[in-house]
Amino acid sequence: MLDLAGLAVPTAPRADGRPGSLTLLAPAGQDGWIAAVARAVERAGPMGATGHKRPAPPPLVARERPGEIALAVCGAHMSGLPLNGELTARGGRFLCAARTAPEYRLFALAGGPPARPGLVRDPAGGAVPLEVWAMPKPALGGFLEGIPAPLGLGRVVLESGKTVTGFLCETAGLSGAEELDPARGWRGYLEPVE
Repeated sequence: MLDLAGLAVPTAPRADGRPGSLTLLAPAGQDGWIAAVARAVERAGPMGATGHKRPAPPPLVARERPGEIALAVCGAHMSGLPLNGELTARGGRFLCAARTAPEYRLFALAGGPPARPGLVRDPAGGAVPLEVWAMPKPALGGFLEGIPAPLGLGRVVLESGKTVTGFLCETAGLSGAEELDPARGWRGYLEPVE
């Protein structure tokens, strides 16, 4: 209805003790994103009126549709960051938050703006947080054309074992780069440490 996606999710009880809930709305096609937000909201509260701790939910299984390709992004293209519009303007839609297999190193590349990360596969690395988006295949060529060296698209192995297309960095581009804690990821790098 109205070209929107909507989802109601239970929350912690209201101040008067009655059950609480939240209705989330997003543009059409953002079902995976809204489900991820709802999952985080629901996970924060107790299990209904029981007060028991909520068990860990099964992983979300948002998938690309026919004619789309799954694209892993680990930096400025993630939700809310400066280059995310390059995905959404081409019809990209959020599928899920994920992590790489524990074999990647993450760097803050020299140059910018905007600041950009470089993801390099290395058995001595760790699991890096990222987002997986669905990109219409016809839009991928124009997107690829705008990716500056030393970045490119290649195959990224996720913690689940699934392999998707994603951003990778040539090791030649690491001159002057700062190595980051892979567990904190790009968002952790951007957040000030207190």
